[in-house]
Amino acid sequence: MPARRMARVHHARRSSRAATLLLACACGLGTAGPAAAQSPPAPPRGTGYATGDAVLDGLQAYLRPTLDANRKSFAGATGPVRGFGAGEIYPQVWLRDSATLVPLARYLYGREFLTSWIEEHLAHQAPDGALFDWIAAGPPEVFVDNAPRAREIHRAGGVVLSADRNTTETDQESSAVDAAAQVAALTGDVAWLRRSVRGRTVLERLDAALRFVRARYFDGERGLLTSAFTADWGDVSPVYADQRVIYTDERTPVVAGLYTNALFYRAARALAGLHRAAGQPARAATWEREAAAVRAAVQRHLWQEERGFFRMHVPLAGPPPPALDDSDFFALGGNALALLYGVADQRQVARVAEVAERRQRSMGLSTIAGVLLPPYPRGVFPHPIMSEPFTYQNGGQWDWFAGRFLLAEFERGEAQRARAQLREVAGRVARNHGLHEWATRHGEGRGSPRYAGSAGALGAALFQGLFGIDLGAHGLRLRVRLGDQPRGEVRVHQPATGAYVEYSYSYAPRDRAMTLTYESNLPGRGTLGLLLPAAATPSTVKLGGRPHPFELETVGRDRYVVVETGWTRQRLEVALR
Repeated sequence: MPARRMARVHHARRSSRAATLLLACACGLGTAGPAAAQSPPAPPRGTGYATGDAVLDGLQAYLRPTLDANRKSFAGATGPVRGFGAGEIYPQVWLRDSATLVPLARYLYGREFLTSWIEEHLAHQAPDGALFDWIAAGPPEVFVDNAPRAREIHRAGGVVLSADRNTTETDQESSAVDAAAQVAALTGDVAWLRRSVRGRTVLERLDAALRFVRARYFDGERGLLTSAFTADWGDVSPVYADQRVIYTDERTPVVAGLYTNALFYRAARALAGLHRAAGQPARAATWEREAAAVRAAVQRHLWQEERGFFRMHVPLAGPPPPALDDSDFFALGGNALALLYGVADQRQVARVAEVAERRQRSMGLSTIAGVLLPPYPRGVFPHPIMSEPFTYQNGGQWDWFAGRFLLAEFERGEAQRARAQLREVAGRVARNHGLHEWATRHGEGRGSPRYAGSAGALGAALFQGLFGIDLGAHGLRLRVRLGDQPRGEVRVHQPATGAYVEYSYSYAPRDRAMTLTYESNLPGRGTLGLLLPAAATPSTVKLGGRPHPFELETVGRDRYVVVETGWTRQRLEVALR
């Protein structure tokens, strides 16, 4: 991730100073590297998958080992803190990174890894609601070379915690709300929202955090949140060549950016949902209005109909930005969030997906993961990690954002495209023997060789995207997106709640038949949809050997045959014509 991390590398190094489902269980067992395919079976409630595609199946061998390599444990103001660093060479627990790990960590770790780090961050909230970027065990002098404003925030019994905030970004508070909302959705634990953290409830602190963003960073003329001029989601301004670059000052250009506003939109909607769950409909309605207003402003000021994608940012009054027109620079991160969180409408989803793929091919990138196409020319950013095109945040390949872009494609009607792109990414990961922080234009791994954000985002693209598992306190919703794949199997287990889901899928084109055997321990009923192969139409549907009513569902380019069902072990058969 950011330039803050390039310089941190040096300190961190000093201080580190069914038989097919057996393959599927590599993810749950935590065996490193491709040899995980030879591992013994996972426990009865393990997590893993198999598709019969060696490239896709090989990706999971890197998921749990990457999170394992980043586990953090220390004593904080709230008690024992469990969480994850951003990459194995980084000691800090970052808000934005950690929020993106929940979709994978939920299936591999207990509840303390989902909640304790959120509570610790909230415990150090400023009176105005602001949150730090990161918290880490160690005195400030350990970090100041890379984060000059790092300071001590807690000391007890010989334990010292430090923290800092990169003021070029405006995503800290939105990330905290996003993470907490994910946890509440998967556990259904409303009581946790009422848990006291240094005299205020979790929900009160989350509300204060987002109110701080709204008050401090809102541009009334455009109705958008502001941040420093950076490359899309990054934290590197074009002002300095040293670590001052992560902080705003009187020389820093300010913009209204897509990434910041798409994430705020997500957070405002999520916070509305938390208030509603807690029985506070008036607060919920307030945040729903805020979300709707920001979405409308993004559409008004950032969507480019003639280009088919959202522009990265628009400059605001103040210090001038670099003297070039970057409106045609396609920013993957902000566009990914716009698609994933619903800022983009369905027509826009298809257009952005086409632009992303076209730019990848025309600029010679090995996968869809290029984060800025074209990149800024040499020297626009003086900081050495950003000065060259196609490096780091300036056009490098980042699976941390590609994973979320692929998830958006899976969920919003571009499943066939997303599956092919996911396979390209999986192939690059295998060639690099790890989930690197970023990759060059041609796919060589750079930065941390085991980057947690890559694991979290690609894990979401697999389990929530390709396998279509939507599991939470609301129940279960399945959208199996294997389509014309001959077969596929998956199992997920959620340690925090004990819930599990498993299914086995097959498609026989000669027999014109799709079958799914599935099971979960969740009570109640839900909907199950199978992605139809191209041009196929269901003729009959049987559940448990008996004819069963069904509906057709269309999302973008994708069509599903959908049934209502309970979750005891059952077999669904679809005959096609």
